[in-house]
Amino acid sequence: MPKGINNQRVISLSSVRKEKIEEKRRDYERVVFKSNFGVFTYHEESGLNAIEVLDISEGGLQFQTPERSALKLDVGQIIPIRFYFATDHYITIDVKVVRSFIALENGTAVHRYGCLLDKGMASYAAIFHFVQFITKCAEHGHKDEEHLKVYY
Repeated sequence: MPKGINNQRVISLSSVRKEKIEEKRRDYERVVFKSNFGVFTYHEESGLNAIEVLDISEGGLQFQTPERSALKLDVGQIIPIRFYFATDHYITIDVKVVRSFIALENGTAVHRYGCLLDKGMASYAAIFHFVQFITKCAEHGHKDEEHLKVYY
């Protein structure tokens, strides 16, 4: 061996990075959520606010609002999320904000929130089955790019 070189082991940083990422994976797989559902939250200071759910799992969800929105939430805050399945009927679930950050989406600033679902609520069973349903839709569904037309 050349002078000054010892027998130390070389560690691949990419494999260490992959291990760390795997450790940080969520407990549940998240499903990208694009729908025509009305999803809102109610906040005492700003009233009923439309939100865009980006992904959802059995344990949590991520949503965004325009950065200029009146809705401003802090990490640790608990808020109700309403999933409207008809014009005047909804299922509500409380969520706890665990992440909050500003992001750019198509050149526009948005505020994103990562939240945990309150599994102790009676409505959690409905949300759980809803997530199961959209997971199966994501696995087996097809995108119609030609035939979907609405006539009035």
